[in-house]
Amino acid sequence: MITFWLWIILRQVEAIETHCGYDFPLSPTKYIPFYGGAEYHDYHHYVGGQSQSNFASVFTYCDYLYGTDKGYRYHKAQMAKLREQWTTSDQNGGTDATNNNKKSD
Repeated sequence: MITFWLWIILRQVEAIETHCGYDFPLSPTKYIPFYGGAEYHDYHHYVGGQSQSNFASVFTYCDYLYGTDKGYRYHKAQMAKLREQWTTSDQNGGTDATNNNKKSD
């Protein structure tokens, strides 16, 4: 019976974490191998029926093995590029090529 309740508690923590939309930095789920977390699960809801991917937030290796995570990996790479552009823009005072609306003196 103790094993049952431990399993229920673990599943509730995992469900809350994946559906809250925040990637907790000190979560105990970080120690679960192949755990996708909130970011991985958010993509699952983001694409909805458009993609057959991200089936399990714990067993992400299945998506990798069957190639159903290609959309997620592409999306993640695109978001990293955008973050890099925003960081570069902020460091340059917003004067890079992505900010053409700035008036010059």
